[in-house]
Amino acid sequence: MTPVAAEVAPAAAPAYELEPSGSSLKFVAVQQGAKFESHFETFTAQVQFNPARPETGRIRARIKLASVDTGNPERDEILRTADWFGVGQWPEATFVANRIVRVTDGYSASGTLSLRGVARPVTLRFSWTPAGVTPARLSGEASVERLAFGVGQGDWQDTAYVGNAVAIQVDIRLRPIKTTVKSVPTKDSAKSGR
Repeated sequence: MTPVAAEVAPAAAPAYELEPSGSSLKFVAVQQGAKFESHFETFTAQVQFNPARPETGRIRARIKLASVDTGNPERDEILRTADWFGVGQWPEATFVANRIVRVTDGYSASGTLSLRGVARPVTLRFSWTPAGVTPARLSGEASVERLAFGVGQGDWQDTAYVGNAVAIQVDIRLRPIKTTVKSVPTKDSAKSGR
């Protein structure tokens, strides 16, 4: 009888969490024909990624929409209103990607962006720098259409004033997640009080 090789499940990719220092999450839009850049002060990210096996990777991110900062306090307040992000009803946006593949210039993560109660597919193209003297780094960009998520209600739906296309730019530092293995008591150790 010929022995059959046992199938070995692929090992989980190394896990990382956001290192806030040096990390940024920005978006670039067009208002009255001129580009403006904004960022979010508060967000979290967890990444599982092995560049040798990108298909085992995962990305999870949560963004506090009230932390938007365009450098213009009046515009920031408008963006927090129900016509835009509606932070009173939808305080967070999330991005979840469970499919990562290698592409010519790096990697592509296919995921779902949830914003204002709307979930749409979004693709993040990114590059990866492994940890060394500095933390690991994930840098990339995704393109979304704001109106597909209901961002900009009423008169704000007019793209002649604020463009529909928005570029999301991610540049984050990531530190390994330290995991500890806890011993599980056996029946014998429970009986003996150990």
